[in-house]
Amino acid sequence: MSSRVSLLVEMAQIAAAAGSVEQRADALLGCLREVVPYAAAWIAVRDPETRTHRRVASVGDVDSLARYFALPEDDEEVEELGLNRCQPPVPASALPVPLAETRAWGEYLLPAGFSDGVAMALFTDDGRHLGFLSLLTGDSSGRTASYGGLLAGLRPIIARALDRLPSFAAAAQLTGDAVGGIAITRAGRGVRIPGLPTHPLLVEGSAALAVARGYAGAPGTVSTFLSRWAGRFLRVSVLDCRDETADHLCSLVLIRPAGNASDLGLSEVRLLGAMVEGWDDERIRAGLGLSDPCGFALGLARRLGLPSMGALVQHAAREGLYLPPVLWR
Repeated sequence: MSSRVSLLVEMAQIAAAAGSVEQRADALLGCLREVVPYAAAWIAVRDPETRTHRRVASVGDVDSLARYFALPEDDEEVEELGLNRCQPPVPASALPVPLAETRAWGEYLLPAGFSDGVAMALFTDDGRHLGFLSLLTGDSSGRTASYGGLLAGLRPIIARALDRLPSFAAAAQLTGDAVGGIAITRAGRGVRIPGLPTHPLLVEGSAALAVARGYAGAPGTVSTFLSRWAGRFLRVSVLDCRDETADHLCSLVLIRPAGNASDLGLSEVRLLGAMVEGWDDERIRAGLGLSDPCGFALGLARRLGLPSMGALVQHAAREGLYLPPVLWR
């Protein structure tokens, strides 16, 4: 019993540690092997948009498992077998059909020399399905499966090590002024972040969210622009948070107070939006009704202490002091 308690404590510390998802998952499998017998194991994250699984840590020869989980149609079998549910770990012997009749075992695992194993879907406390823990063995005695109770107790710990959304919430808190936010996936889907309120500007169908999607995925960047809500400016910040080895999350989008943009008028932030997007004078005249766009821009540059229109555009883009044209209405 004491060894199991020590294992729980050690794995909880690993799950809460800094570092990458891969590093934490690899350390968890190392701890697990000290207590649970297995020949091969892996932890994978599930991409719900492509319905594939990405290995983040493994021990032993798991190539057969990786090949199986790489195809969307195999995820359909996982669903049919009930393995995508939040339930106790499922021993191979408990599957509703003989192993040889399943695609996973008949075509991949049995030919690779495995005869038994345990699969456990990994869910967060709020019900998000993050991935799988799979343990495989060539021993048909059921010894590995007998550790199902222990594995069930470890499920939330392992899931915590894979879940990056809490770090998104922590990043939002570090700004000190975020009033709402969401995560964006590689496919552009918005994902709510536990502990962080959302905002009407970030609901599906919002023009501001569409602009944010356009910035999402630029590696190592922070992009900022203005939007309007309830008659005032708000700053929309898009932070690149991609980790191709971890999951399908791409960016963090935050709604923040406008800050120094509040000193600018609507015509000024519209002009800056047009300039940032490369509009020429003729288009600016037509779109904004300005008879002298250059004179207007130079006057704004002087007011902001900037030496030229080029410096003004760079400043607006860097500080997010512009309203993109698609948000003018």
